[in-house]
Amino acid sequence: MPRLTSAAVAAAVLVALGASSGAVPAFAPRADIVVSAAVSLSAIAWLVWALYPLRTLGHGMLLVALVSLPLGVFLTWLELLPLANVAKVTAAAALGLWVAENLERASWVVLVAFVSAAVDIVSVYAGPTKALLEEGPRAVGYFTVALTVFGYSTSEGYTALGISDIVFFSLYLGAARRFGLRPLGSAVGMVASLVLTVAAATYWEALPALPLLSVAFLAVNADRLWALRSDRGTAA
Repeated sequence: MPRLTSAAVAAAVLVALGASSGAVPAFAPRADIVVSAAVSLSAIAWLVWALYPLRTLGHGMLLVALVSLPLGVFLTWLELLPLANVAKVTAAAALGLWVAENLERASWVVLVAFVSAAVDIVSVYAGPTKALLEEGPRAVGYFTVALTVFGYSTSEGYTALGISDIVFFSLYLGAARRFGLRPLGSAVGMVASLVLTVAAATYWEALPALPLLSVAFLAVNADRLWALRSDRGTAA
């Protein structure tokens, strides 16, 4: 219950960031985008961390995801992006944690990291993500979490992070806790990687987030993953 209370507070902070971003003074454009993203991503990471008790639901986590994601899409349609963010992050966290809980070996998460990074690169530059981006901002908005920019309301503009990126953030964080890796270090490293991706994206229209996210997770936990390379691993 204390952790779920933390999740409620994190959700409130995420909503407040989105609802009040237009009232915060804007500054140099690129710096504004990066700093705003860092604040929003920290709140998202906090919410994912605080939702970890959902793991006790077992396959019930899939039900949480199946309810939360359509809710997030509906709230996006209503243009209630701050509330939609919470629903989408909850759905992504539930799905990512469910996958993490069903990994039998720590080595599996290494395979997931390499494969997901490669698939994300192909998707952004020649696959479904590229096609989705070409459909325009409205279509993209249903499958992303809005990272508000200080000085602008969500209706005026925001940067976006794919829901799938949060799924993998949650998966890696869940795996770090399940296999006795470095969950806090993983969270900090992955948030930093996402901020770096956002910073780089101010010079390009779109960049895949999973390559750096995966590198950050593997770099933080390399020694422990190596030590566990032949272990099946057990829940933490």
